[in-house]
Amino acid sequence: MTTSVVVVSACGPERVVLPRTSPSPSTVTVAPTTAAPTATRTASPTVAPTAAPTTAAPSPSSAASPGSTPATACPELTGGATANQAQLTAIRIAHNPGFDRVVFEFAPSTVPGGVYGMPPYRIAVATSLSGPSGQPVPIDGSALFGVRFQNASTVDPNGTRTYTGATSLKPTTTPLVKEVRLVEDFERVMVWGVGLQRLQCPTLLALSGPVRLVLDFPTPP
Repeated sequence: MTTSVVVVSACGPERVVLPRTSPSPSTVTVAPTTAAPTATRTASPTVAPTAAPTTAAPSPSSAASPGSTPATACPELTGGATANQAQLTAIRIAHNPGFDRVVFEFAPSTVPGGVYGMPPYRIAVATSLSGPSGQPVPIDGSALFGVRFQNASTVDPNGTRTYTGATSLKPTTTPLVKEVRLVEDFERVMVWGVGLQRLQCPTLLALSGPVRLVLDFPTPP
């Protein structure tokens, strides 16, 4: 099965906004959230960077059970601080025993008055990702997460491109993560789509030195 995301053109990706409290021209269709599961993976995977975290806050996670809807299987995850500003510098994807890991790494920004720290983020299961035209674009996998950052970008306000990697990453060593793709990077709102082979809820870690947001998706050992 194939879900959808915006293709990022050479001129920059179309603007896409995950669901907010007020209507917006472009949306991500997300199943309504109801009850959140309580199971949490307690494994302590090794983080690729060697710097010690200042915060490590695993969030509730569980595997989707038969007959469960995406919203009941995987609750929305949010965090970060509105005063924080950051620049994306790297995305890393790797398989570890028992989980696939996706890491978003950030550096300081030149935004006046901005504080270097974890920018506000929202992670939610989505049924589709589409641009203002409403036309969905395929993304590998049969389950989809939207990862939305506010006060963050791949380009610093001074014009320096801080993230020079690919905007569509298709790892070959991860059994669950099939693609991570940039959907939007506009006015310091940045959205990435994460396509999975099947629905699994991530465990979340917020780390510092440098600032990193880590998503661990459980897999068989």
